[in-house]
Amino acid sequence: MAISSNHLPIDLTSEQWTVERHLLTVQAAMINQITQAINGVLVLDEVLNAIALQLVDTLQVSGCLICEVDEEQSRVNSWLSVATPQPEDKNNLPERLYNVCCEFYQYYHSRFVHSNSAILLWSGYSCGECHSSGKANLSRIEQQLPLSLQEQARECGISTLLMVPIFYRQRSIGSITLHQCEQERDWLPQEIAFVQTIASHCAIALTQTDLEKRYQAELKRLESALAISEAKNQALLEVIPDLIFSVNRDGIFLDCKAAKEDTLAISASEIIGKHLHQVLPTEAAGQIWHHAEVALETNKVQVIEFQLRLNHQCHDFEARLVKSGLDEVAVIVQNVTERVQAQVSLRQINDALELRVEERTAALRAANHALRTEIVERKRIEEALRASEERFRRAMVDAPFPMMIHAEDGEVLQINQVWTTLTGYTHIEIPTIAEWTARAYGEQDKLVRSTIDRLYSQTERVDEGEFLITTKAGENRIWHFSSAPLGQLPDGRRVTISMATDITRRKQAEAEAHLLHSITQAIFESEDFHAALSGALQKVCEATGWEFGEAWVPNADSSVLECSPAWFSKTKVLEEFRHVSENLTFAPGVGLPGRVWLTQQPEWRRDVSAESNHIYLRAEIAKKAGLKAALGIPLLTPQSVLAVLVFYMFESKDEDERLIELISASTELGLMVQRKQVEGEIRKALLREKELTELKSRFVSMTSHEFRTPLTTILSSAELLEHYNHKWTEEKKITHLHRIQVAVKHMTKLLNDVLIIGKADAGKLDFNPAPLELENFCFNLLEELQLNDTNQHQLVFTIDEQGSRESGVSNRKVGDSLLPTPHSPLPTKLPCLDEKLLRQILENLLSNAIKYSPSGNTIKFTLSRFPNRVVFQIQDQGMGIPREDQEQLFDTFHRASNVGTISGTGLGLAIVKRCVDIHQGQIAMESEVGVGTTFTVTLPTYN
Repeated sequence: MAISSNHLPIDLTSEQWTVERHLLTVQAAMINQITQAINGVLVLDEVLNAIALQLVDTLQVSGCLICEVDEEQSRVNSWLSVATPQPEDKNNLPERLYNVCCEFYQYYHSRFVHSNSAILLWSGYSCGECHSSGKANLSRIEQQLPLSLQEQARECGISTLLMVPIFYRQRSIGSITLHQCEQERDWLPQEIAFVQTIASHCAIALTQTDLEKRYQAELKRLESALAISEAKNQALLEVIPDLIFSVNRDGIFLDCKAAKEDTLAISASEIIGKHLHQVLPTEAAGQIWHHAEVALETNKVQVIEFQLRLNHQCHDFEARLVKSGLDEVAVIVQNVTERVQAQVSLRQINDALELRVEERTAALRAANHALRTEIVERKRIEEALRASEERFRRAMVDAPFPMMIHAEDGEVLQINQVWTTLTGYTHIEIPTIAEWTARAYGEQDKLVRSTIDRLYSQTERVDEGEFLITTKAGENRIWHFSSAPLGQLPDGRRVTISMATDITRRKQAEAEAHLLHSITQAIFESEDFHAALSGALQKVCEATGWEFGEAWVPNADSSVLECSPAWFSKTKVLEEFRHVSENLTFAPGVGLPGRVWLTQQPEWRRDVSAESNHIYLRAEIAKKAGLKAALGIPLLTPQSVLAVLVFYMFESKDEDERLIELISASTELGLMVQRKQVEGEIRKALLREKELTELKSRFVSMTSHEFRTPLTTILSSAELLEHYNHKWTEEKKITHLHRIQVAVKHMTKLLNDVLIIGKADAGKLDFNPAPLELENFCFNLLEELQLNDTNQHQLVFTIDEQGSRESGVSNRKVGDSLLPTPHSPLPTKLPCLDEKLLRQILENLLSNAIKYSPSGNTIKFTLSRFPNRVVFQIQDQGMGIPREDQEQLFDTFHRASNVGTISGTGLGLAIVKRCVDIHQGQIAMESEVGVGTTFTVTLPTYN
C-alpha cells in the first residue's frame, strides 16, 4: 500500500510536495525491506528494529515502539527505538517508555478493537480516536484518557503520542506507537497515511512469518509421525520369523525378507530379479504363480500348501498370498512340517482311542456306583464351603480397614463399608479397577494400574507400598496397600484381595517433625535474630509450597510492627512489593499483621488482591505483584508475640486447616528464636563493651597527650611571670599571657569536642534550624580561618546558585586568598539550618584541609544552592587519606596512619559526621594519597 497522489490536498505548497516525495521515498525503502523479510532474504526482527529507527529519523520524533501480540494478548514481541536525549532524573527511561506505550496499546485494544481504521492521538491532557479514510481525512472524537495513563506519560516526558494499529483480517495483531517528548506537535495527514501504510505492510510480514512458523511445525510433526510408522512396520517385519517375499504378475521376485530358521535360508540377494522357476521347484513355483494371479484378480487371500525336499528331507510349507500393489503380491511362507506330522499322529491316536472307548465303557458302568457315593460327599463339602465363604464375607464386611476383591480382567467384585466410608465411593461408582484408579490417582492412573496388573501372577502376599489417593470429597489421603491371591473363579479368572491402612496422620506427623527439625537446625545455625527468622521463612516456604514469606517484629516500645529484614522469595518479581513493605508499620489490629499480632491467632485470607484497604492495606501492590492467598502466623513466646510471619502464594486458595496446624507449631519455635535474639543482644553488648574499652584507652591516650603540651605552656608561662614580672616589659608580659590564653582555649575546645560527641551519642545534642544567610556565614568563617592561618594557604570560595536566576561571582582578596562577593539578588527564602552545628561541620573540615596541606597550596570551598538542599564541597591538595583508613575515618579518636607528627585529637570528623546525621544529611569523601582530599556535605533545607 503506497501513498498515492490521491491522498494529497490539491493546494499543496512546494515544501509540502517535497515532504511528500521524501515520505514516498522512505516508504518505498521500508516496504522493500519488509518484502525482503517476507521472502526470507532478511531477518524480520532486524527489519522491524531498523524500521523503528527510520520512523524516528524520518518523522523527527523522540521514539517509536513496534509491538506484536498473539491471539490471546499474552505474548508481546517489541522493537523499541528512543532517539531524543532525556532528563537526567529519568531512571531506566527505555523500559519505562516501553511500559507506557504498552499501557496505551492495552487501552486502545480494550476501546477500539473492533475499529480497524481507528488510530489513537494523545497530546497533553487529551486524546482522540481518529478514523482515516482513503484520502487521509481525519475526524477526531475527543476522549479522556485514564488519569493513570496521563500520569505515566507525563512522568516519561511524553507530550504527544500517535498510535496506529496493525490489523490483519479485522484482527489487531500489534501497533506502531510514536511519541514526542520535547514539545507538542500536530500530525499531518500525509504523516499518518505514511505510518498506516507501513503498519499494513508490517501486518502482512508478521502474519506471513507466523504462517511460516506454523507450516514448519506441522511439517515436522508429519515427518515425525511418518518415521514412527515406518519404524513400527520395520519392527513388525523383524518379529515375524517366516520367509516373506513379493512377486509381480510375471512371477519375478521384487523383494525378500529371509526366514529366521535354517530350513529356508534364502537371502534377498539370491532371488531378487529372478523368476519363481529359477528359485523353487517347478510344482511349487507353478502353484505360487497361479495363485498370485488369482489374488490379483479377486483381491482375496490365497492359501496353498506344498512340499519341498531340503537337506534330503521332505518339509511341508504353507504359503499365504495377498495383493500388496497394483501388480504385486506379498507371499508369507511358513514351515508347517511339525503341524502336518502332528495331524498324522492325531489321526492314529483317534483310531486307537475308539478301541479304548469300548473297553472303558464297561469300566465306567462299574464306576458309576462309586461316583454316586462321591457326589453325596461332595455336596456335603460344598455346603461347608458355602458356610466358610459366608464367614469370609462377614469378616470382610466387618473389617476395621479398607478391603477390595478384584479379578484380573479389572472387575471389582466387592468392597467393604470402611472403603466406602473413607473414600466416599460406592461399589456402583467404581465397578472396575480402571474407574477406581482414574478417580483416586489422577495423573498416576497408568502407573498404578500396571502395578495392580502384576499382582494377579503373585502366589504369596505382596506389600505394595504407599500411595497418595484422592477421595470423592477432594481430600488427599496416604494409604499403605498389601495384597494376597485368593485363587481362581469358576470361569478361570484369578482373584486378588487388596487391603489398605490409612497412614495419613502418621505421614503428617512425620512431615511436621521434619519441618520443625529443619527450622530448628536453620535457627541453630543462624547468626542473629533476623537471620533465624529468615531461615524459618525459607524452610516453611520450601516445605509447604508458599511463594513468599515476610516477618514483622514489634519496635522498641512495642507500639507498632516494623518490617524485619528477614524475608524469602522463590522469584525476583516481588522486589517492588518487598520495597513498599519495608516502609510500612502496622498498629495492633491494623492490617493482616496487626490483627494477628493483636489476636495471637493465625489468619487466612483467600485472595488479598481482592480485599478492601480496610482489610488488607497493600491490596493494590499485591494485585500488581500477582499475590493471592495469604496466611499470617504469630510467633509466640509465653510472654508475648515475638514476630508475625506472613506467607503468600500466586493462586487463590481456601483455608487449609492442616497447613495452618503444620505452620502454627510456633510455641517451641518462638522460644528458640527468642533465645537466638537474646544471644544476638549479648553478642552486641560484648562488642559494645569491647568498643568502649578501646574508646576509653584512646581517650586516655589522647587526653594525656593533648593536655600535656598546653598545661606545660601554662605552667612555664605562669612561673616566668611569677619570677620575672618586675623585670619584663609590658609587651613581653602580654606575650606570655597570650600563650596561657591560647593553651586554655585549646583545652576548652578539646573538652567541648568531647562533650559534643557525648551529647550526640546520647541523643541530647540540640537541633535548632533557623533562617541563615549562608553566603555571609561562609565568608565570615573563612575570614576567621584566614586570620588564624596567617595567610599560609590560598582559600578560594565559590558560590554556585542552582535553581535560581543566573548570577555572577566576583572575587575579593583577603590577604593572599580570594573570596567571592555575589552581586546577584539573593533567593527570597533563606534556608533553615542549625548555625552552631553547621559551624562545627565547616570549621572542622576547613581546619583539617589547612592543617594537612603544605603551605602555599590552594583550598577550594564551593557552596551550591538547590531548591531543597545545599551542598558544601571542600577540596584540598594535601597528603590524602590511605584507603585502609577510610572506612574508620569517622570513628571517634581515629586518625589516619600517615599524619606523622601533626597534632590532632581524632574527634573532628566524628563531630562532623554526627552533626550531618542530625541534619539528616549526607557526607561523601574522595581521597588519594599524595593528591588530596575532597569532602562533599549535602544538607536538606528546612524552608
